Amino acid sequence: MYQVGIFTLRDGTKRKIRIEEWMTLQDELEKVGITESDIFQMQLVIQDNKI
Repeated sequence: MYQVGIFTLRDGTKRKIRIEEWMTLQDELEKVGITESDIFQMQLVIQDNKI
């Protein structure tokens, strides 16, 4: 299993990123190219490895 962060932005778009344990929130935001002020909502989703 792994964790995925889903960021809903103020303009209505969504960005999805796989969460690495060692990454901070700032690292995650930098990876997807957004700032904290762009975020409307954040969700943490746990996904199974099975497809």
